[in-house]
Amino acid sequence: MGNSAFSDAALTEEAGHTDPVLHHSYRWNGEFLNRALENAFRTATWDETLDRTRAVQIAVLVFAACALVDFYILGPGWSFALLFIGRMFAIIVSRLPLWLFSGIGQSSGFFSMLTIAQLYVLGVFLCAVSVGGLAASEQSLCALMLIFAFYFGVPNKLTLNMVVSLLATALFIAVVSQYEGMSARLVGLVTVLLLIGNFIGIQSVRVANRLRRAAFLTLHNQQELNEKLTVEIATRQAAERTVQATEENFQSIFVAAPEAMAIVDPSTHRIVQANRKALELFGEDHDLTNFDTRALFVDRNVRRRLDEATDDEREKRPIEAQMTNAKGEVIWARISAALVRFHGLPALLVAIQDVTARRHEAEALREARDQATDSSRSKSEFLANMSHELRTPLNAIIGFSEALERELFGPVGNPRYKEYAVDIHDSGVHLLNLINDILDLSKIEAGHFKLHEDETDLDGIVSSACRIVRHRAQQASICIETSLPKPGLSLVADERALKQILINLVSNAVKFSNDCGVVHVNAQVTGNGLRLSVCDQGVGIAESDIPKALAPFTQLDGTLSRSHEGTGLGLPLAKHLTELHGGKLTIESQPGIGTKVHVDLPASRLIDMKQGLFAVS
Repeated sequence: MGNSAFSDAALTEEAGHTDPVLHHSYRWNGEFLNRALENAFRTATWDETLDRTRAVQIAVLVFAACALVDFYILGPGWSFALLFIGRMFAIIVSRLPLWLFSGIGQSSGFFSMLTIAQLYVLGVFLCAVSVGGLAASEQSLCALMLIFAFYFGVPNKLTLNMVVSLLATALFIAVVSQYEGMSARLVGLVTVLLLIGNFIGIQSVRVANRLRRAAFLTLHNQQELNEKLTVEIATRQAAERTVQATEENFQSIFVAAPEAMAIVDPSTHRIVQANRKALELFGEDHDLTNFDTRALFVDRNVRRRLDEATDDEREKRPIEAQMTNAKGEVIWARISAALVRFHGLPALLVAIQDVTARRHEAEALREARDQATDSSRSKSEFLANMSHELRTPLNAIIGFSEALERELFGPVGNPRYKEYAVDIHDSGVHLLNLINDILDLSKIEAGHFKLHEDETDLDGIVSSACRIVRHRAQQASICIETSLPKPGLSLVADERALKQILINLVSNAVKFSNDCGVVHVNAQVTGNGLRLSVCDQGVGIAESDIPKALAPFTQLDGTLSRSHEGTGLGLPLAKHLTELHGGKLTIESQPGIGTKVHVDLPASRLIDMKQGLFAVS
């Protein structure tokens, strides 16, 4: 078929019409209906067309050699000379298509020049016929041979060949009919003969054109199939190389893995392959191949757990189980499994991690935590249960010292005894307050502290708390100022607990304020509820020390801990009591500027929220 480098794009344009058996895919002359497909065929067979044109030169040489016949019939003379020159010049004319239009892009000029060459040969032939010398039957045979040569020898388009051949038929009949002795019957027979020759030539070329194009499509489809097969083979080979490389990588990773790993047959639970760590853990120097993994488990009812691990429909989660290692020791192992394909078969990739040390550490930590929890609970319960035993003697000491201080049953006598009674009373009160704070905090931590909530007046709680601290504030020339909403607010709370919060906060503010300072106690209703604020202009707290200040029994380092007494329970207790009320305690402080402590209680604590909002506005 000549050059096979035809255009695939042109062929794809004929989608649905590439089957050679579909007659409507071709024109009447056997060419493709699709112009792009026809051009592709021309391109693919162009070299063949040129070779056939060169082969026609042999027929042209034979045509030129017929000059000998002309000489034999005509003898020397001008008629022979002119015919001789015409026949010789036919050789040159037949070469013109190859000389001028041999390029693939010059096909139109090529076929046109080829038609001109045919017409020239026809003209020379008619001249020879008109000169005479041969019988009409012999001339007719020559004309038929010329028509067959045009159809079957010249690689011209069928349409052009048909035009030239029919023209040759008509002109030949016209010339021959002038011969002497040519009857109408004989002219008719010659005409029929030549028309039959044209018909045979046309039909033969039509069939040949279609067969050649069908072969062209078959070759193209075969090449396309070969290309697909080549690509598929290359793809399969690449996939096989990838699989082989993947398996090699898997093997290298599998063998060198730092954890014990094994490939297990999910149907029999037997080991197909184990890595070095698995051999060290379970097999020592023995091969574990074909070993039943169920024998490694201490729990004999392990089949169900293994089935759960290999069930593809369930969520795969690691399990921990007791196993027996190579030394016969019972260990705890964390087992993870994943379904994979090994050598084309389903397999289970099992990773085993020895977690015995971690289990022992976790057990030890759990026991230590339980012991610490029990100890803390015992301490809290002990302190909570000792409430009566600790408070009763202190109340007696405070009561008796107060009777001596006030001389309820007569004068004491020596004034120094009265001073001692005052010191005993103050120390007892201080110790009672300390014990109350410790007991309250212990109850809260033990979960035994119960709020006794009732409707209470905010003004009364603030006034009572400030009054208790006012004596100590006056000793340091510190003024306590309050700013409360008007009219007063009522809320649901534990009056004693709320008063304890304010006492602790105001006491701290007085304690850490400079002499002649001012402590502000404010209350305001916000969008989230009630905010109680205690502000001072004292030494302040660094932001990084605020969490320490809220921890029980913790005193801040530096000047504060050295210059002021206290146990570090005031702020932690106030924070816990605030949280028991559903509120939140926050601290804003800067060293050298002062401290603001905010107690935010939820709006549900306010009895009349509308009243509070009106008072704020």
